[in-house]
Amino acid sequence: MNACVTTRRAAAAAARAQCCRRSAHIDNGPRKSRIAPKSKAKAPEPTMPYKPRASQARPRPPPGAKSRSQPPPQADTLLTVWRATWLPLSGAALVAGALGFYIFGTAAATLRSSPCACDADHSDAAPTGRPPALTGDNAEQFDKELNWPEFWMGITSLRRRLAEHARGDVLELAMGSGRNLEYYDWSPITNALEAAKDETKAKKLRRSFKGITSFTGLDISVDMLDVARQKLTKTVPPLKDAAPIVRASSMADHTGGQLAFLDGRLRLVHSDAHHALPAARTFATPSTTTANNKKYDSIIQTFGLCSVSDPVAVLTNLASAVKPGTGRIVLLEHGRGFFGLVNGLLDRNAGKHFEKYGCWWNRDIEALVEEAARKTPGLTIVRVERPKVLQMGTLVWVELKVEEQTPAVAKQ
Repeated sequence: MNACVTTRRAAAAAARAQCCRRSAHIDNGPRKSRIAPKSKAKAPEPTMPYKPRASQARPRPPPGAKSRSQPPPQADTLLTVWRATWLPLSGAALVAGALGFYIFGTAAATLRSSPCACDADHSDAAPTGRPPALTGDNAEQFDKELNWPEFWMGITSLRRRLAEHARGDVLELAMGSGRNLEYYDWSPITNALEAAKDETKAKKLRRSFKGITSFTGLDISVDMLDVARQKLTKTVPPLKDAAPIVRASSMADHTGGQLAFLDGRLRLVHSDAHHALPAARTFATPSTTTANNKKYDSIIQTFGLCSVSDPVAVLTNLASAVKPGTGRIVLLEHGRGFFGLVNGLLDRNAGKHFEKYGCWWNRDIEALVEEAARKTPGLTIVRVERPKVLQMGTLVWVELKVEEQTPAVAKQ
């Protein structure tokens, strides 16, 4: 045991001694200088002017790279769609609602039937101009019932436009309850009263051709004329204190009587449109009176051709009463429209409308006017319009005139 321990210790001591010799040999070897030798100074490089480098376009990422890097879009919800489109959708809804409400209101206003029986066949009935539903007791109420439908369908604005054409000596045929009276320009009537004693002023007033200098209203219904008389006294200022002159009916003038105001400047005549029309009230001196002085500068008619038995004959009658060349006949009528569906509705409800209002609203007004122009010498169509697009062409605006004829042509 002791021998083994001694041997191990001797071996360990020998190993340590060998390690010490190796380390001493390394320390005694040549050492290299750690300081690097100085390098030779380099010559300065020549300076070059500065030039910016052209920017190089970056390569575009391949298709689909962005989509791979970003999360997929989320599906649109009802809220996001509403936020993006609420303005055009709201506008379209308002327009559609207003149009539907207008069409429904128009249909309800025009197709409303009267309380009388509507099963009878009136296809051969000739209108007389007297509404069957009108009696002496309900004339004012009958007139008031027209206010809302006419405003709704745009007829009120057309009456204002019609009144702008009433100038000089005016004849209104089929005036009814006088629904146009409030829109006329009555100021020349007052001026005419002041200038009645001065012929020079009277001539200037007639030449100015502005407003109404004399007015003659004609209708076949006495009850409607009575409503018109009440409106006339409220509308024209000088009539508040004026007393009417009543003229009895006579066979000579084919009238059932007339009321005259302000020395005959305003007249309401009970007569038929098929008969000879009363001459215009002239204030010229006998030396300057001519045949044209007894004719009218303007002839106005509203919804009259649908209420007479012979529309072509009435148009010919109007042509005989207007001044050739300068005079105008202006009509506002209702009849057949643009579309077959609308005309079918008019035909289907024509009997009901006739029973209440006494007129045929499905007549072809434009065809009747063209026929009258062919048959009446000198009668010329100036204008035919279909105002109010939403009425589908059922409202017709007509302007006519009579051409001046030479004496040779007139004799023929």
